[in-house]
Amino acid sequence: MLLRPVIALLVAIVVALSLAGCSGEDEPDRQVEVNPTPIDAFVADSVQVSRASFCSRFADDAVEAAIGEVASTRHYGNGERARVTGSVHDVAHEYNCTFVGSSGDVARAWVFVPRVTRSQARALVADVRRREGCRLLDGHSFGSPGTGSLCVSGSRREAAYRGLFVDAWLSCSVTDGGREKLSEKALVKKSGDWCVQAATATSQ
Repeated sequence: MLLRPVIALLVAIVVALSLAGCSGEDEPDRQVEVNPTPIDAFVADSVQVSRASFCSRFADDAVEAAIGEVASTRHYGNGERARVTGSVHDVAHEYNCTFVGSSGDVARAWVFVPRVTRSQARALVADVRRREGCRLLDGHSFGSPGTGSLCVSGSRREAAYRGLFVDAWLSCSVTDGGREKLSEKALVKKSGDWCVQAATATSQ
C-alpha cells in the first residue's frame, strides 16, 4: 500500500529537478528568430543595445542567409587581444561577432564598450565619408546619428550600417568574398537584413 505514494513522491522530485535544470546561469542565450523586416521598415527607436556578448543569439538561419555555409568564426570580447581591423592586433574594447562563409563572404557585427556621445557619433559617421573607396548610403534611421555605406577594395565589397542607439555604437556589415558576385542591390539588402538581426540580437 505504501508503494504508490513512494513512487509518486519520487516522480515529483525528478520533475522538480528537471525543471530546475532548465533555468539558471548555464542556460544558453536565446537565439533571435529570423525577422523578415527590411531595414527601411525597421523601427529602431525602442532598441536598447547592450554591451555584452551576443554572438550565440543569432539564429543559424540568419547567419546562413547572410553568408551561406559557415566555415569559421572570429568572435572576440572586451579586453581580449584580437585582430581589430586588417592586420592590426590590439586589445579590443568591443564585443565582436564575425562569421566567415565557405564562399568567402563575411558577416560581422560589433558593439563598442565605451559609451559614445552624439558628437562622437557624428565624427564616426564623417569618418566613413572620408574613407577611400567608400560612399555613404541611406542609413534608414539605423541609429541616430547613423549611416549606411558601400566600400570597395579590390575584388571585395562591403555593405555596412552603423549608428548610435542611446549611447551605444553598433556596427554591422556583410562583405562579398568575390567568388560569387552579387549585384550591388542584393549585397546592400543582405547587409540590411543582417543588421536588423544584429540590432535584435544585441538588444536581448
